[in-house]
Amino acid sequence: MPRPLCPPEENVLRALHTAFWDKSYHRGTSEVFKGTNISVSRLAILNLSELFRIFHLELDSPPHNRHVVGGGEINIGRLQQIARDFQNPIEITVEEAPTEINPAHAEIPQNITRGLARQIIAALIIHYEQTEEDA
Repeated sequence: MPRPLCPPEENVLRALHTAFWDKSYHRGTSEVFKGTNISVSRLAILNLSELFRIFHLELDSPPHNRHVVGGGEINIGRLQQIARDFQNPIEITVEEAPTEINPAHAEIPQNITRGLARQIIAALIIHYEQTEEDA
């Protein structure tokens, strides 16, 4: 049974962690959006602070010194337009995929290439989480 699609008016947030994002240079590798079943979270369901809390629970990995540094926000309609305008156009969908921990979870099932991932990353609005040392 297909999962419900998220509407193009919604914005989603992709977790950015130290394995794929350099906070000092404000840039990431294509791995941020490359591949299939890319996890994102719907800002229409949970706000930034709620999502950062979930990202830390699910993604921080002290033994590997990987931790969440922020999130990349993009409008679903904009994401779809970038994919349609790409040199090898594809149709992107964002499917609802809530989990027990993250009711705002969604997935992009299509295969996103390295080149398309770079285009998407360039369009992200980056949100860095305020930490005590930043204050």
